[in-house]
Amino acid sequence: MSVPRPYFRKGGFFAHVLGIPVFVMCFLLLFWPAGFRHYDVSFSRYSFHATIIACIILGVLLISRFILRALSRNDNANWMQCYLFSMIEVVFSSGFCALYLWLVSHKAQAYFWYFGNSLIYLGVLMLIAYVIIDLYYAMVEKDEKYRVATEVRQGEKIRFLDERGNLKLLVAPEAILYIQSDENYLKICYLEDEKITVYTLRNSMKRIEELCAKNGLVRCHRSYFVNKTHVKVLQKEKDFTYAVLDVPNAAHIPVSKNYYDQLSAIL
Repeated sequence: MSVPRPYFRKGGFFAHVLGIPVFVMCFLLLFWPAGFRHYDVSFSRYSFHATIIACIILGVLLISRFILRALSRNDNANWMQCYLFSMIEVVFSSGFCALYLWLVSHKAQAYFWYFGNSLIYLGVLMLIAYVIIDLYYAMVEKDEKYRVATEVRQGEKIRFLDERGNLKLLVAPEAILYIQSDENYLKICYLEDEKITVYTLRNSMKRIEELCAKNGLVRCHRSYFVNKTHVKVLQKEKDFTYAVLDVPNAAHIPVSKNYYDQLSAIL
């Protein structure tokens, strides 16, 4: 299952990197679980130790989320990958916090004793924070899908967003001729006042696939979506197949073998 796009934007990045350490520190300060008593750490410096622990978590999350954000640029990240990174973050945070407590307590116990207790405390606290953040972004995605579906049912225009979620183009579904992928950009070809217009949008085919399917745009090639209502005929020339559109001077759209049967069946 894919992860909502806002999860990897700046808001989602800072929600994890800053939100989780702040949540852990506030919980330790407001609901002191008496854990430090067992670590032989002076209670008079409790707030200081809680702050150091929060800083350790922040550092781990900062590195981890940068790596996860870099991996997500290819749209390959899913919830399982995010859960794996979350587990790694908990383990590393617990390990470094245990090392800190082990040193400040003058090695009163074995290191792995500190690690086990840290893993329990931080695992529970960080899990609560992860659940809150992940549920929020899951709800945001659900609301967005409902809004888009409602707009489609009401016959409103398609809202094309860029990779950051900013609205860039509003166009009626029946006006679109085809969409072409060009590396990290999309070329949206549509009719405006009966003239062929091309708008270049920074986004990926995968991100708009669901939106296109809801509005009658069919995948006909690895790099093309075509509006089935504008396809006049499928034409073969030697080893190539093209979709000829019903608009004068419109480009012929390539149709690959993988999508030919699907397209021909609905025409």
